[in-house]
Amino acid sequence: MQYVDDQTSLIQSLFSAGTGAGWQEFLTRLLTFTQADAAILRVERANGSASVHAEGAMVFDLRPLIAGLRYDRVYGQEDLSSGTLPDQFFRILRVRAAAGGQATLCISRAPHKRDFRSPDRQFLTAVTPYLGQAVSAWQAQIAQNQRTQLCETLSAEHGTGWIKLDPTGHILSMSENASVLRAFKNMRIAEKGRLEFTDPELALKFRTAFGECSGGGAQHYAIFAPEIETEVTLIRDTSDLEPQILVLIREAQDLTAIEPQGFADHFGLNRNEARLAALICSGQSLKSAAQILGWTDETARSYSKAIFARMGVQGQTGLLRRVLTSGVTFGPLITRAEGPTPPVR
Repeated sequence: MQYVDDQTSLIQSLFSAGTGAGWQEFLTRLLTFTQADAAILRVERANGSASVHAEGAMVFDLRPLIAGLRYDRVYGQEDLSSGTLPDQFFRILRVRAAAGGQATLCISRAPHKRDFRSPDRQFLTAVTPYLGQAVSAWQAQIAQNQRTQLCETLSAEHGTGWIKLDPTGHILSMSENASVLRAFKNMRIAEKGRLEFTDPELALKFRTAFGECSGGGAQHYAIFAPEIETEVTLIRDTSDLEPQILVLIREAQDLTAIEPQGFADHFGLNRNEARLAALICSGQSLKSAAQILGWTDETARSYSKAIFARMGVQGQTGLLRRVLTSGVTFGPLITRAEGPTPPVR
């Protein structure tokens, strides 16, 4: 009875790993139930990249063993050719995973100990029908987490965030980056989980907007805080069982904070042209931009003409449209990519 319970516990931990709990608990239980010295899981994607997860003290490289394994069969050292075998007792299993991937699971014992018994082998046999499913679910969860992180990063780079409130004003959830936006310098989360504003005028605007949306008087309501160049839009969301208020925060981007060389590389400009273009697109006039840069008006005009020509735009309006619809604010994402970044044409 205990053996059956152990198998059930092992399979449960396998599916927990597949849904995001990680592989440590599954591998630790496999070690315990089989009295192995090491438990190793190698997850390989169709493109050849792989991740290895292991518990125990006698971990070894599974790659020399994998080529000779059939899928869904448990092998021992006596079943494989002696040329590539590690000097220890082991049981090994290979299964298919989603999208052309595969997973290899192995338990091992030191050579001075006795070999695995049939019941130990049965633990691998028991997980054989489920290992591929769990690995596929784990890979899908990793991919989903990466997509979520990318969305959060893009939101942060564009100065956007969101907060969901219930009809009474309590915070239900919020984007990870919401608390670092400039709007939060004028907000705080009270002990009861409500938004509070330090600026009385902004607080009054928000209460008015919230009342309109929560009471059904308006589907959406936008307020603008010019001192922090931030717009806060409240939207009545009826897609859930209970109506919620979605608060969207959008702050103006400070293009002058972008490293000039990154701005220049993106548009094919030189550094001085990039500095001037960033100032113009941040709301400065050509004259005020020249003063900030320590240039004469004539120098600024000369550089502005070069900018318009290089970027293929007509005047400051065209420049503004081109920059504000570009991906120049993706800088942190672009710099993490390998290889040179050609200018956008």
